[in-house]
Amino acid sequence: MIRICFVVDAPFLGGAEMYVSRLALALDRRRFHPMVMIKAGARDPHLSAWAESLRATRIDVIDAPMRLPFALSDAPALWRRFDALAADVVHVNVPGPYDGQIGLLVPIAKAAGARTVVTEHLPMAPYLWKRAALKRVAYRSLDVAVTMTRANADFLRSRQGVPASKVRVVPNGIPAAFGASPEQGRTRRWALGLRDSRLVVAYAGNILPHKGLRRLIEAAARCEHRDRICLVVIGDGPDEAACRQLASDRGIAANVMFLGRRDAPELEELLAAADALALPSTIEGLPYVVLEAMASRLPVVAGRVFGIPEVVLDGETGVLVDPVNVDQIAAALDRLAGDETLRRAMGAAGRERFERCFTLERQARSMEALYTTLVHGAPVRGGEAR
Repeated sequence: MIRICFVVDAPFLGGAEMYVSRLALALDRRRFHPMVMIKAGARDPHLSAWAESLRATRIDVIDAPMRLPFALSDAPALWRRFDALAADVVHVNVPGPYDGQIGLLVPIAKAAGARTVVTEHLPMAPYLWKRAALKRVAYRSLDVAVTMTRANADFLRSRQGVPASKVRVVPNGIPAAFGASPEQGRTRRWALGLRDSRLVVAYAGNILPHKGLRRLIEAAARCEHRDRICLVVIGDGPDEAACRQLASDRGIAANVMFLGRRDAPELEELLAAADALALPSTIEGLPYVVLEAMASRLPVVAGRVFGIPEVVLDGETGVLVDPVNVDQIAAALDRLAGDETLRRAMGAAGRERFERCFTLERQARSMEALYTTLVHGAPVRGGEAR
């Protein structure tokens, strides 16, 4: 049995945390024993509920002090935690680009006798030299850096100095069975009061400025088909009030529905009720919502940034745009609104690509092979997991 300790220090629940829970739950429990270590004192109720959902699946969740480098006394406390857990592999989840505190967990875990893995979600973000320097030192104890796209891998090598031999590309995945039935989607659509003549465009995720919901609302207001387009916003966040005000200012408040954060079954039904997904974000690794849309047979409108073009094929499974160009976003929405045949063809191509490349089952088997190789001492070569 290989014991894997995932480490999370996030202040709020996001895609990087879903990465941990999905992967931990997908591991073969006959061969792997997953545990999750979280930052003590987290205040986000969504993060607390997430931790409880893990405990309900018989995954050990351990609170630990994570205030480095500001509280040096946390270092021996963390070492004692790792030593008591007797983890074979400590897998540190790095949601931000230069998180010096979580980078320091790597040498502490190594000192406790574990093999060390990090997953870097956003290595392309702006350079913060103090944290970057701290993490470069910490990463001398690193065995493998996992990331989800080739674009990310390039940034790990060039910007963060991780040797190519230690970089591994393993795309994110979601369960192959993801996706509500058309009947469930139709029922949900009618419950929302949406006629079949409307183009329902979903936005799902945290409402943050860089995610681009403001630009999406502005684009919808400029569309030729603006009266037919309805934006369904699934999620919440600090930019929500500004987005609501913008929709009102542009005269389309009645066509923008803010539904708040929803659980996984509801999200599946809401995506099945939609005609397309839009994510004009300026910075992304490999967002789960894009995979969820592809699994739901939806064309995707997304920014032509970083690893997105490795997932969304422009003109085949969706439309890629300059995420800060509102007119391009509007043109993409109008293109989909005016061509149902195109929407269906893109959705079918997206589902086929998802099944071939981006299932959770595929991701889990790749990570299981990586963990097994690390524990048994064979070298891990850089490159993409097959």
